[in-house]
Amino acid sequence: MDITSYLNSLEDCREALIRFRRDLHRHPEPGWKEFYTTARLIAALKDHGIPAKYGKEILHRDYLWGYPPQKELDVCMERAVSQGADAGIIKEMDGFTGAMAVIETGNPGPVTALRFDIDCNDVGEDMDPCRLPVKNGFSSENCGCMHASGHDGHASLGLFVCLALNAIRKDLSGVIKVIFQPAEEGVRGAQSIAESGILDDVDWFLSGHLGMGWKTGELLALTNGFLSTTKIDAVITGLSSHAGASPQDGHNAILAACSATLAMHTACQDSRGAARLNVGTISGGTGRNVVADRAVLQLETRGETTEIERTVFGRAMSSLKGAAEMFGCTVDTKIMGSASGADSDDALEPFIKAGASRIPEITRYVPSGGFTGSEDAAYLMSRVQAHGGKAAYMCIGCDIAAPHHNARFDIDENALMTGLKLYVSVLWELLGQKQ
Repeated sequence: MDITSYLNSLEDCREALIRFRRDLHRHPEPGWKEFYTTARLIAALKDHGIPAKYGKEILHRDYLWGYPPQKELDVCMERAVSQGADAGIIKEMDGFTGAMAVIETGNPGPVTALRFDIDCNDVGEDMDPCRLPVKNGFSSENCGCMHASGHDGHASLGLFVCLALNAIRKDLSGVIKVIFQPAEEGVRGAQSIAESGILDDVDWFLSGHLGMGWKTGELLALTNGFLSTTKIDAVITGLSSHAGASPQDGHNAILAACSATLAMHTACQDSRGAARLNVGTISGGTGRNVVADRAVLQLETRGETTEIERTVFGRAMSSLKGAAEMFGCTVDTKIMGSASGADSDDALEPFIKAGASRIPEITRYVPSGGFTGSEDAAYLMSRVQAHGGKAAYMCIGCDIAAPHHNARFDIDENALMTGLKLYVSVLWELLGQKQ
């Protein structure tokens, strides 16, 4: 097969790819609530005869961090159907989002997995009539929800990569799994997928992100330095009393929360590498003349390695427990999200470079670079690497209208075609039956 000619032919997909992305942009859904998105993906896969697993088939239910109450899920399912999602598919999903397409090439070879995230942000979209989504009629229809990080582009890109690979599957080798992951924001969804075991036979793993500081035409092949992280909610319970008449009878949860916060922020010193801890919110109390009987903290820990992060996490838990005891209170903690540390494998860089070389839209190629935040895909990468597989995370350059997670965010849709050709070209390097 002439792979260059095939890549050129993918231009025929441009309008359909952009149309699908805009449809998802109009119907953004937060983590674990992506019913419309998942149903649209499953319907498209079924239309092309591509087998798919979804919901409970690809998730481990002990790791559904920050999972919403059933009543919220019911509302979101009803909304998805009202907006045009297939009611039968929604019913088959049985209350769980996310999907995985499976492409059997029929030829012996490795198992390869691709991952694309599908959730939106809790951001209200800016409705300035000069913005492209507003002007062209594809701005968010869901109040307080917006694709402000490009996951509408990721999901659409993943679908069309899947369709393009399926069309040439007889010229490829092995098995290809294309994962559409829920709940990336807040690093909530990947561990559930990792613990489900669907990656335990994977030899090659690829994922990536549009933008992230890289402009249209640029490509960062290997992203390194993802920070391990845990997101925690802590509830401190004390005892209320009259602040003037009998303060001695109370146990002040706010004082305990403040003391814990001060203690935790001394826990980030580690000679082994970078460590982070942040208490992002504190709320509590019922009135100025009442000793507070409840305080809630939202915090996160991070580390350059999983071991460093685990140390910081342990110190944070000790600080919370100690401060609560000091003021006669109790504390309950709940994990709301988690991701491991990870680095891309150098072994994949030659394949990415060779794949990128066929794509004239890529005008600047960077072999590797650092990342100072956390990414849910790191769990998936680590899971594959733990049994000897190789993983890489790419940053596909994309001009953006505003910073990620901003109400005016939008992507350069030309980057979608670049990403489509890139994934297909790289997979050809890895799996192509070359003559």
